Amino acid sequence: MLMMFSQLFRKAPMGFIAIFISSGSLFGIFFPLILIPIIFLGLLSSCLFLPITNRYSLAILLFMSLFSGWILASIEKNKLNELEAYANEIHQEKVDFTGIVHDTKPTSTGWRAKIKLSVFKTDSTQFSEKNTYLFVYGKKIESPNIGSKISGFGQFKQFQGKRNPGDFNFRSFFTRKHILGKVFCDKKIKPIVQSSEGLSYIASLNSIRQGVKDIFSKYTDSDTGGMLTALILGEKSFVDEGLRESFVKTGVIHVLAVSGLHVGYVLLVLSLLTSILRIPWGWDRFFIILGLILFCLLTGMKPSVIRASLMASLFLLSPVMNRTSSNWNIIGTSAILILIFNPLSFLDLGFLLSFFAVISIIYFYGYFETHLPDWINPSKINNSILKFTIGLFFVSIAAQIGTLPITAYTFGQAPLISSIANVFIVPLIGLLVALGFAIIGFSWMPFLPEYLGESAWALQWIIKNIADIFASFPYATLQLSSIGLIEIFIYIFTTTSLILLINVAQRKMAIFTLLISINLIIWPTVLKDKNITDILFLDVGQGDATLIRFPNGTTMLVDAGFRSLREDMGERVVVPVLNHLGIDKIDWLVMSHPHSDHIGGVSAVVEAVRVDTVWDTYIDYKSGTYQYLLKLFNEKNIIREIPIRGNIKPLTENSSAYFYTPDSIYVHSQHNVNNASIVFTLKIGANSVLFTGDLEEEGDHVLSGFKSFLKSDILKVAHHGSITSSTEHFLKEVHPDYAIVSVGEGNKFRHPSSIVMDRFRKLDIKIKRTDYLGAVWFKTNGTEIWEHQWK
Repeated sequence: MLMMFSQLFRKAPMGFIAIFISSGSLFGIFFPLILIPIIFLGLLSSCLFLPITNRYSLAILLFMSLFSGWILASIEKNKLNELEAYANEIHQEKVDFTGIVHDTKPTSTGWRAKIKLSVFKTDSTQFSEKNTYLFVYGKKIESPNIGSKISGFGQFKQFQGKRNPGDFNFRSFFTRKHILGKVFCDKKIKPIVQSSEGLSYIASLNSIRQGVKDIFSKYTDSDTGGMLTALILGEKSFVDEGLRESFVKTGVIHVLAVSGLHVGYVLLVLSLLTSILRIPWGWDRFFIILGLILFCLLTGMKPSVIRASLMASLFLLSPVMNRTSSNWNIIGTSAILILIFNPLSFLDLGFLLSFFAVISIIYFYGYFETHLPDWINPSKINNSILKFTIGLFFVSIAAQIGTLPITAYTFGQAPLISSIANVFIVPLIGLLVALGFAIIGFSWMPFLPEYLGESAWALQWIIKNIADIFASFPYATLQLSSIGLIEIFIYIFTTTSLILLINVAQRKMAIFTLLISINLIIWPTVLKDKNITDILFLDVGQGDATLIRFPNGTTMLVDAGFRSLREDMGERVVVPVLNHLGIDKIDWLVMSHPHSDHIGGVSAVVEAVRVDTVWDTYIDYKSGTYQYLLKLFNEKNIIREIPIRGNIKPLTENSSAYFYTPDSIYVHSQHNVNNASIVFTLKIGANSVLFTGDLEEEGDHVLSGFKSFLKSDILKVAHHGSITSSTEHFLKEVHPDYAIVSVGEGNKFRHPSSIVMDRFRKLDIKIKRTDYLGAVWFKTNGTEIWEHQWK
């Protein structure tokens, strides 16, 4: 066994070392070391001088490779933890900053600049960490130039972390890029901008990038120019939104990310240039590598471009250094170099997709060529067109085998049609990239760039229509609920089984792996507690939304957050959570009262999933949002019910809703819409949750007649904890264990009231605020209730 491993190691030593360094990086990510033992560093340096033929020295080398990755990732992880802790400490404080502008983009109200900090301080602290960046937001119409120096004063805000299940963690993402947070410039004190003096590589690169954009803008239309800018410079912000959506649905969005395909065309162009310029053999390789480095810089040093450029460079250098090239050694060396530069690359989606795709293609495509029947085997087909088409199809299949779990886990969807769509779109994208480089290269000539631009437009039009056709197919993309470790293992064993079936000699093993997969599907379902009800209080900022999922699969949504000109919490929060949890139907949608911070997001929910019944109040509210919803309910044949005070509505075998308001006479006599809220207790076995909408003090008195019925385990605090709600007498009657305050951070109403919060503390009620915690998730089996830690 050891002899076999030693032989494999000799064939691809860098591949094995990369695996162990990668494993160490994963340890460093999840279990960062605080101190670095010097003895292990000594062992590392000593083992490098031992021959790898010795099995002990090989073991030490691999162990130290693992430990080196662990050390490097630990150092970086601890540094990022300190960065995040400092950002958390100064959140909402006023800061002074100075830095160099690295990037700018327009916003709806002004501009945003990414700056590399040289000075950053508050009244009490000064931050001196090198290679740290900051996003600066300004109101002035003209943004500062890239490469210029900017100094200013404003309010610092930390990036938002995961606020709801299925959310993207912006805080973690930007912290890994060493971006400290955001500063919103003071309206009264304008930032000082100074033009860069002398030669600035940042400004020079930006000039080149801008020159390329200007060429595309001159010789093509906006749609074609936007696609070419994405394909060659890696800027996807100019791509038509409809086209991007079609690419996502068909699973070919990867073609817009600059990667190996684009590096291949750069390599081809540079090779042609070296031939034209007659650069001697050997030196031509260095010329090409310099060109690849420039391309990496122009595309923003994206992991996929770095990986492809490193692999191309190593392949080019192999004959110069009298070495035979090995795919696994080249991949391994590329991974090692990237991990040394950034040990936390394993958390970067671009790194994972890039390496898993190329590894999967090399391994599985080779497997297909070895074991597929002759009639469908690309290596055995003589017709060149058919050979290319089938080959591209299996390359796409091979890439998808390795990347599907990553995309499914990250985006919650699996594109089923991508392998077929790739056959049509990838070659056309390649031609479009070639045309883009041709437009740049011949832009100095008369007439020719115009013709090339027209050709690029025609090709872009064809690509767009093909993508739209594939995106329109039913089930082009499969929407998935949350993906966990069990689902990933099911995928691995099922895929392994299907691949082994191709090989006649391995079909017994295929059946065995398939049986493992079936067991992984069956047993978690059998062992799962089927009496659990989920109660999820979502973080929708300054608004309300609560999702309840009952054991039989039926669901209730109480409110859906606000909608404004800039944000729709139904679309941004509620629908993604429903998708994440695999919920495609709402059985009861409760609109507590018709204020927009409670019902603004309802339209997005109704458009996204099926809704059976809506519970509404008696009040005839004249707002545009409310009237539009009534019309939408009619169009979609949604049942609209108005609960009656004192009624009890059975929901499932073990749960019911007890209604305390609205009362038709009381509601119509009210000028305050908040007091027209639907107030009800959700009874689940012996446990209960009281929902109070935006009920105020007058409404509290109306409820007093229900006395012991109001006693609940959880109180959804009325009106975001305002001073006008949650009277002491009412709280004593309810006397919950938990009080949930749904409130937006730094809201203009200054909710919740400190007086009201003191009332809860005085009664020993645990307060859970969404502005502090994000979503709050409880589970109950009908006899006990507990908080579920979902982050």
